[in-house]
Amino acid sequence: MGFCSGDCLKGCFCNGKNLLTILTVVGILCGIALGITLRSIREDEWTPRECVYVKFLGEIFLRMLNALVIPLITSSLVSAIGSLNTKISGRIGFRAVVYYTVTTICAVVLGIILVIAIHPGHLSKKYEGERIDHLNVTTADTLMDLLMYSRML
Repeated sequence: MGFCSGDCLKGCFCNGKNLLTILTVVGILCGIALGITLRSIREDEWTPRECVYVKFLGEIFLRMLNALVIPLITSSLVSAIGSLNTKISGRIGFRAVVYYTVTTICAVVLGIILVIAIHPGHLSKKYEGERIDHLNVTTADTLMDLLMYSRML
């Protein structure tokens, strides 16, 4: 019956009902611990090259997540609406269009407010006077560029 024998844990861990939720929480906690560890491990600031390496891993993760989530949502919506009768699906479709429109307007307004407040793309005062005269391109940089800008990921 799994790895637990207590009555209080029977429905929680043994049958795998909540396994995805538990693994999600464990993954979040591991990510927080890794972030705190990586931040506190260095006395000085990270170099721009190290930031690019961490950003690369994040970009790959987000691309894989998008590749998984969008088809899952689309297929579940199509199958759910296909199983309804036409009157109910018309009402649900209208609500979905209204919901999509409202959330899109909220996202646009929030994006405009954040752009005005944060000014993305402006150089920080720390890097304002610096100029890169030469680029030291490594093999890792070339491989990351090939992976990032190809259609493989």
